[in-house]
Amino acid sequence: MSKLPNHTALKEWSNVVAALGRGEQIILIRKGGIADPSFGVEAERFYLYPTYFHQGESESRPSVTITHWCEVVRTWTIRDAALLERLAPLVVLPRETLDTRYRFRPDQALSVIGVRTWRLAQPVEVRYRDEYGGCRSWVSVDDEIDVDGSATVLREDELQSKMCDVAVILSPAEGEGPPAGGAGSVQPPEVLRRLRGSG
Repeated sequence: MSKLPNHTALKEWSNVVAALGRGEQIILIRKGGIADPSFGVEAERFYLYPTYFHQGESESRPSVTITHWCEVVRTWTIRDAALLERLAPLVVLPRETLDTRYRFRPDQALSVIGVRTWRLAQPVEVRYRDEYGGCRSWVSVDDEIDVDGSATVLREDELQSKMCDVAVILSPAEGEGPPAGGAGSVQPPEVLRRLRGSG
């Protein structure tokens, strides 16, 4: 069994997880939750923990199904509302939600995270625990989630093409991480080999 370090998971809207899983979206736009003093990328690779509260459900589900995990390919920080407007067609979040994230804690920049999304060979049902609740971004799940047999949802050339489109939009961004294919990114088969070696 191969697992992600620290069982780290990012809580994200379920419709965003679905869009990442279909390959329709390759970026996450985040600023943290109310329980987060600030937002940072806490892991290079993380599971996607789907949430439903902001989509009309007032109670936490007794369990959720984790179907995908992500690998960070490139990061940017932005403060320009015009750049956010240009990113809006690339994500499934409503415009008003993006505007709310932009206005929340105006002293902090928005994080734009380009990701390579993987589909688990077997979905895993994760029982809810109190420490997973609240408006926070990152959690460490107790369940054993095996990433062996995972497959990328996009071919590498498709991902790189989409990532380049984002880079063109964000080229004036005030802060950015390593480019796709750079030191912070390795090719998909090597990712699974490294995870097996660390398991």
